[in-house]
Amino acid sequence: MPDINIMRIDPVTRRVTFGFNLLPARNAHIELLVQLAAKTILSTAGQDYLRPEYGGSILALSGRSLNKSDIPRLNADIAYIIKTSEEQILREQVDKFINEHERLKKMTLLGIDIDLSTGTVRIDVLVENESGEASKFNFDASVRV
Repeated sequence: MPDINIMRIDPVTRRVTFGFNLLPARNAHIELLVQLAAKTILSTAGQDYLRPEYGGSILALSGRSLNKSDIPRLNADIAYIIKTSEEQILREQVDKFINEHERLKKMTLLGIDIDLSTGTVRIDVLVENESGEASKFNFDASVRV
């Protein structure tokens, strides 16, 4: 995955998008760590034959109907997904030689913004590495209302 930048993070909005660059580019340092964090959160557990437990499974939340009474449960589910994704990355990095710029220190859920009128959910996440750098990214998703 580090050889091709398939997950792009807009430098201004910090929004995660997908696609291929015309010229393959290698991510490094905090950008590589942010890409790993986003991939882990988006991966669905049970889909990888070699690592069936891997993934935050946030995509499993899509397609749910959303009304005002569902918001606390959705917030709790998202917080749990971010926490388990952080734990998976930390567990994966424990016995490997990874420089401090690419080693996760912690991942923090900064906020969840739910707009019932448009049916959108925005999730902001902060990723910190062992060298003290931090980078924020977000997911925007629409749900049925």
